[in-house]
Amino acid sequence: MREHIERLWSAKLYDHVGMTEMGAYGYSCSEQKGIHVNEEHFICEVIDPQTSLPVAEGERGELVLTNLKRYGYPLIRYRTGDIVINTNTKCPCGNSHKHLPGGIIGRADDMVVIRGINIFPQSIEAIVREFNEVTEFSIVYYTIEEMDQIKVKVETENEGIKDDLQKRLRDRVGLRVQVDVVENGSLPRFEMKAKRVVDERVK
Repeated sequence: MREHIERLWSAKLYDHVGMTEMGAYGYSCSEQKGIHVNEEHFICEVIDPQTSLPVAEGERGELVLTNLKRYGYPLIRYRTGDIVINTNTKCPCGNSHKHLPGGIIGRADDMVVIRGINIFPQSIEAIVREFNEVTEFSIVYYTIEEMDQIKVKVETENEGIKDDLQKRLRDRVGLRVQVDVVENGSLPRFEMKAKRVVDERVK
């Protein structure tokens, strides 16, 4: 989405992340490949959302923060619900603050498990957005023979991208994701926050 806006507006965009409870805790740099946690004001941890144990290098987990300089409203080991990639690798920009590659890649409460794979809608969206020919899309969870499945509906004039998109989703997500090309204008549009996830699974 950032790349799309930059292209349309000929502008340079940077992330500035935070929340009401915690305050602004992170920012992107000249590399634009993630966010840095402001470690002068925050202690950062990345844990498994299910076990609350720290995740290993390179693994995804929930960001946990402790604020150090917010007087009157201290929070200790606050679970943000943001999913990030844990790494100790330094950013090429030279900033020594904790670097979270890719920034916030999902929300713990948005995660679903499809055929044993953790799926985050934001990760699916990021891949779909790499195809400029897609004008709108929808993510659909559904059930076949008691097994949960996932497909992506896309509006595009170029049906030839279907195979490329399916391959990229399989390679990056780790399971086969069906891609359906649908008629232009058939998917819902939203004036405020878009709701592109449809859950049709049998509970």
